Amino acid sequence: MMRLLSVMLAVALAALGWQSWRLNNASHTIEAQDLALKDKADELAKKNSQLIGLSILTETNSREQMQLYAAAEDTRSLLHQRQNRIEELKRENDDLRRWADTLLPPDVIRLRERPTLTGGAAYREWLSKGDAVPPGKVSATQ
Repeated sequence: MMRLLSVMLAVALAALGWQSWRLNNASHTIEAQDLALKDKADELAKKNSQLIGLSILTETNSREQMQLYAAAEDTRSLLHQRQNRIEELKRENDDLRRWADTLLPPDVIRLRERPTLTGGAAYREWLSKGDAVPPGKVSATQ
């Protein structure tokens, strides 16, 4: 009987030790998963704030684009009115009609033939290439 009791006690202690090990292992797993969950929550909050920022930026860009389209339409309308007014004036005034039909002066034509410039460096390069001043003559007697 004593032997049976000691075997039962050993089995109970082994089962208790095994359960304790499983509980400890589960506790560590829960802690690791809790840390991973907190990291994912922080990452999700960061992504969410980025999405909110992008949404605000998109709305702002959309609003600005609408304003630009409206301004372009206003400009197009004003240009059309100006062209109509020029045509009306040309029809009304013979001197103005003759003036409008003459060629522009060569300097103005040269200005209108300027290439498209894309920044300050391109402008400086264009300036240095065009209409360069020839070097002055150096006299031998000084």
